[in-house]
Amino acid sequence: MATAAASQAAALRWEVEDGVAVLVLDVPGRPVNVLSPELTREFERALERLARREDGVRAAVLLSGKPGVWIAGADIDLFRTLTRPEEAEALSRHAQELMNRLAALPVPLVAAIEGVALGGGLELALACSYRVAADTPKTRLGLPEVQLGLLPGAGGTQRLPRLIGVRSALDLMLTGRQLDPRRASKLGLVDEVVPASILRRIAVQRARELADGQRAPHLPRERGSPVAWERVPGAVALVLRQARAQVVRQTKGHYPAPLRILEVVGRTWNRPLAEGLREEARAFGALAVTPESRALVHIFFASNRAKEDPPLPPGVRAPTVQRMMVVGAGFMGAGIAAVSAQNGIRVRLKDVNAEALGRGLRTARQLLETYAQRRRLPRWERTKLFDRLQPTLRYNGLRHAELVVEAVFEDVELKRHVFRELEAAAAPTTVLASNTSTIPIARLAEAVQRPERVIGLHFFSPVERMPLVEVIVPSTAAPAAVALGHRYVKAIGKTPIRVADRPGFYVNRILGPYVQEALLLLESGVPIEAIDAAAVAWGLPVGPITLLDEVGLDVAQKSGEILRQAFGDRGAASDALARLMADGRLGRKNGRGFFRYEAGKRRGVDAEVYRLLGVQPGAAPPTPELQDRLVLPLLNEAVRALEEGVIDSPDVGDIGAVFGFGFPPFRGGPFWHLDQVGLSTVVARLEELTRRFGRRFEPTALLRAKAERGERFYA
Repeated sequence: MATAAASQAAALRWEVEDGVAVLVLDVPGRPVNVLSPELTREFERALERLARREDGVRAAVLLSGKPGVWIAGADIDLFRTLTRPEEAEALSRHAQELMNRLAALPVPLVAAIEGVALGGGLELALACSYRVAADTPKTRLGLPEVQLGLLPGAGGTQRLPRLIGVRSALDLMLTGRQLDPRRASKLGLVDEVVPASILRRIAVQRARELADGQRAPHLPRERGSPVAWERVPGAVALVLRQARAQVVRQTKGHYPAPLRILEVVGRTWNRPLAEGLREEARAFGALAVTPESRALVHIFFASNRAKEDPPLPPGVRAPTVQRMMVVGAGFMGAGIAAVSAQNGIRVRLKDVNAEALGRGLRTARQLLETYAQRRRLPRWERTKLFDRLQPTLRYNGLRHAELVVEAVFEDVELKRHVFRELEAAAAPTTVLASNTSTIPIARLAEAVQRPERVIGLHFFSPVERMPLVEVIVPSTAAPAAVALGHRYVKAIGKTPIRVADRPGFYVNRILGPYVQEALLLLESGVPIEAIDAAAVAWGLPVGPITLLDEVGLDVAQKSGEILRQAFGDRGAASDALARLMADGRLGRKNGRGFFRYEAGKRRGVDAEVYRLLGVQPGAAPPTPELQDRLVLPLLNEAVRALEEGVIDSPDVGDIGAVFGFGFPPFRGGPFWHLDQVGLSTVVARLEELTRRFGRRFEPTALLRAKAERGERFYA
């Protein structure tokens, strides 16, 4: 029989169940539980009560009162207030002290985990005597601090290797990867996995068994690894060398956090816990104020702001998308259908003939199968997943759909024809969206009687991997249609940014000058390898020439032509793509582009390209000059997009660039990076390039004005 004792704590309820204190964590006013200073004080009071064995308790259980969330980590707002390493180190030490007090309790404490246990939440669980996890899709465990340019600062770098071994701990800390309960159990991170319906009962039972000595607690070692082979002399040193080589290869040294994690673990894994905690706190303090961490924290908050629903007029509502149709079963259409189905939406995939529809259905089902295997879905869930996707050659069922996404070929008249068919078959409230990267949405809206329900949803390829979707807002679109599109994008796990219906939208527009300058450099005799290497050294995932081959020369040429028609008065243009396409080169898709391909694998630059362009590759300018010529036009165009209202805030511009084409996250996006370099410095560089190479480098008016006033894009 459970009894309840009143608690002064607003976020931590104290209930007593037959000698077991059940602490129910439910932070008021927040959608998730996070470790804030206020919550920490409540934890400290609860620990004092447990230490006194108040209400006769012999053991305790920590539960969450929020569905799908145990503890989501520390309150990241705290990190933005830190200005000195000493402040961040003190924050880490205070968190460590809380975990130490928890680990030293005279009564066992069982972590009953249902939902996410991330960062500080998992570190708290590591300090508990025993860990039971609910077997639900939302239960995930991980230490994602590296994604904010940090390391775990509440004991994670110490307790995790001592609990599951150095190699497994490094895998989690260096990647930020999250484990489902079954994988966590195999590693020894949790002790039991049980159905959610009996989580509380089993956790209370285990707490009693621990108190009675019938079950031994599962705690991290004081020092060293629990894995036998890692205690062999030199074994951990080998693991650390291999991990360091992989980190350097993947990050090119741009991110200090993973290297610092390796350093801390390497120094401390076999030393006393107290010494390791001191080393961890010092490292956390140093990382928290680095430019890289500041930029990554900025991206975190900007991403959250981008997901905020747009305001709606009073009395206007936007329904949730439960049923939809995707028209066009090509690679993009199949990807959109698969991602939608795996996120709970019933999807009809349509094409004009059975052969094309069959190919698209196979592609979509392969993506769903990969998703099901990765999530380890049971058979009944796989059946539900695949049943959400239905093929069709007709528009039957469209009247029940809240949304239809058109994903046919990039041809204006074809799309207009499809939109007329859609309007005739759909309900008057169905939102009609086009997945186009080049065609103005306004031209498509002209083809229908109700243009207010037409928007653009610009997905990026491959759909299943790219996190961004541009929600294109023509002037005729109703707020409810825009809101529905925005909410749909969030519902399928993507980040939406709202952009105006202008040529190139946002992402492709700012990429235009970058790619154009790369082609002009090539035509001046700069080797392809030097151009790409300069971009990658700056932090971009691939160079511009590689990007062209991956996107497809025909797609890039079409996009570039639209941008030239809109903005061609700004300067020189290259005809390199047209000349290569005349030779039958389309890039990776047909195995012939700037690079050679054998069996689908790239084998190096095709020297024939230089002959086709009539240039002889020579010495390259210094890397910093190459980087300025490639990147500064991109930054300048991002500012111009803000100036012209294509985007409505620097946040949107930063998220669009980082999530849309891989602008280096450690630089925080174009606008954040401009602030860090200094607007006057950037203007001076652009003016120098303008003098040397022409007016395509001329600083935009907004950039020049803000530089003259000494302003920044962010306070």
